[in-house]
Amino acid sequence: MIPTAGELSKMRRELGMTQADLAEEVGVSQSYIARLERGSLDPKLSIVSRIVDVLVSRQSKTCADIMTPDPKTVDARDQASLAVGLMQEYNFSQVPVLRGTQLVGLVTERDIIRNLQHNMNELSVQAVMSPESVPIIDESTPVDVITPLFQTYQAILIHNQGRIRGIITRSDLLKLTHRP
Repeated sequence: MIPTAGELSKMRRELGMTQADLAEEVGVSQSYIARLERGSLDPKLSIVSRIVDVLVSRQSKTCADIMTPDPKTVDARDQASLAVGLMQEYNFSQVPVLRGTQLVGLVTERDIIRNLQHNMNELSVQAVMSPESVPIIDESTPVDVITPLFQTYQAILIHNQGRIRGIITRSDLLKLTHRP
């Protein structure tokens, strides 16, 4: 279905784009966009397609849009009880594990449950965590690119220039389904 001139104009305005911004990205003049939006121009399908592509790509959410910023972390040498405390206090199902500044994995609820027979004050996080790898994705990556990763992973860490900036969990993806 091809959007109407009014729908294109509304999408552009909702994205905070000017006619000049859109024209530049599409490769046409600002007056072309103005005439199209007024309905005084019958555009080529190829140009409407480029306009739609630009507007839709701008609507796509990135990892930075949905991540939980500055995730709480634990050190691999910390007591496992510290990880349990963070999980309980913040209602987390997993916590990233570092060794110094290097990511070594996640400690998950499942890891804790597997070790309930032990005293968590006597075990290190490293002793209870699973040695699973965790994807680390750039914060500018579109969400639809990372969604398939959740078939395998419980969480994805988000970075910018090598520094961990956030975490995305399955519950963060579920929030995308709620439309106010």
